[in-house]
Amino acid sequence: MRVTLVALVALVALVALVGSGTPEPARVAQLVTDFGLRLFRAALAARGDTNVVFAPHGATSVLVALQVATAGRGRQQLEAATGFSIDGPGVSAELRGLLRALRGPGHVLEVAQGLFVARGVALRRGFVARLLRALGPRSLARLDLASGEGARRVLNAWARERTRGLVAGLVAPGAVAPGARLLVASAEFFRGSWGVPFPARATRARPFRRADGTAGAVPMMARAGRFRCGDFETPSGVPFTVAEVPYAGGEVALLLVAPVERHVPVATLVPLLDVPNVTGWVARLRAAPRVLVLPRFSLETSWDLRGPLKALGVLDLFDPDSADFSPLSGEERLVLGQVLQKVRMEVAENGTEVASASAAVIYSRMAPPEILLDRPFLFLIRHHPTGAVLFVGQVTDP
Repeated sequence: MRVTLVALVALVALVALVGSGTPEPARVAQLVTDFGLRLFRAALAARGDTNVVFAPHGATSVLVALQVATAGRGRQQLEAATGFSIDGPGVSAELRGLLRALRGPGHVLEVAQGLFVARGVALRRGFVARLLRALGPRSLARLDLASGEGARRVLNAWARERTRGLVAGLVAPGAVAPGARLLVASAEFFRGSWGVPFPARATRARPFRRADGTAGAVPMMARAGRFRCGDFETPSGVPFTVAEVPYAGGEVALLLVAPVERHVPVATLVPLLDVPNVTGWVARLRAAPRVLVLPRFSLETSWDLRGPLKALGVLDLFDPDSADFSPLSGEERLVLGQVLQKVRMEVAENGTEVASASAAVIYSRMAPPEILLDRPFLFLIRHHPTGAVLFVGQVTDP
């Protein structure tokens, strides 16, 4: 089932965490959300029309931890991309305060942060204390990360435990090269019951129109009631609608954003995803009697965030000749290899359950660089003595 609306629905559900319950989100909450949405837009550009779910806060928390560990141009690029410095006045306190504020009545939100350092890596004096002071509680462990499989098992086991089993296989076999020195991880688990559940007896198969114009029958939930909703237009005049479905306790809500006209691609609305727009939509919603019909859906998305981060200007940390992790360790030259995220989401009649795990993998520059064919490629079988090409081909979906 291809639920094209979900790219927006699942994301803005997380945005609503910082846009609901207060007239104005906290300063750092706005910055974290703004960066997370920009990162999502950059990541979605390579995905096209497909089901996705992304965790802005989880990805940002990993990159903020990297700010503490980096220096030089790489640190400057991280600050420019995220829009703030961890050393800015009051930023650390506001980040810790944001985590406390996100926990509230009527929903469950658990956030865990982990730092795994390879045995033998000499950390600079005070680094761990500075990290904990900047970001709050974070588990720290010394592990044998020399083999890529060892690092992979550590990350996957930690993510599975911290997300109550929802996120399994954060890192695929063979995805972590030998030479991992530091793993920075963040996990989030959210469970919210609807303020008013969708009656199970009202769920039935209804047609859902896909982006390519075809339609298929999918389980659709339905509930009548008063919903906060509103009609808006894009700058080019494309009408769209926004509706809010509150979870129990009223502090968290799911925002649904969709074009009014079925032929308009949902991608038309993606450029609108930023803090001022989302905050403005919520402020202008008004309660009205409606019948909400929403697909029951389940999503799982894995992200490789290297390309999107580079698109946002974070370049030097991925460059073995330019990366500067001297605040972390002065004895070993390090480079950022991977930034990964996996998210799983379930939306049903009684509520929503969603979990994410994000991780950054930092390698020794002494390790051989990867040749990672994680994108379409060509191949040739060539006879060296004569230069004759015997076979040529292309792999786009192995």
